[in-house]
Amino acid sequence: MSLKKSINEFGDYLGDKESLLEKNYPRIAEIIQLHWGYKEIYQYINKLLVVDKDRNRQGFPAQVLQEIYKLQEIHEKLFPDLNVLPNG
Repeated sequence: MSLKKSINEFGDYLGDKESLLEKNYPRIAEIIQLHWGYKEIYQYINKLLVVDKDRNRQGFPAQVLQEIYKLQEIHEKLFPDLNVLPNG
């Protein structure tokens, strides 16, 4: 099941548009879906958004970044007690 269909708030955010995250990065969308409702999602999203100097990555298009940030925002609202990153 897609993120848009399984997360109502994300579907509302997208409206009639398709998710570019799901279309162009299906593996990442799948991992986000697997981590949904668990605190590990924050580590995963942080890993996606932080660019390591040693890694040769191009980065995400702006619209995909917006979707990732929106998913993080929705998760924080739905699961506020999980929004704690471990130290270290």
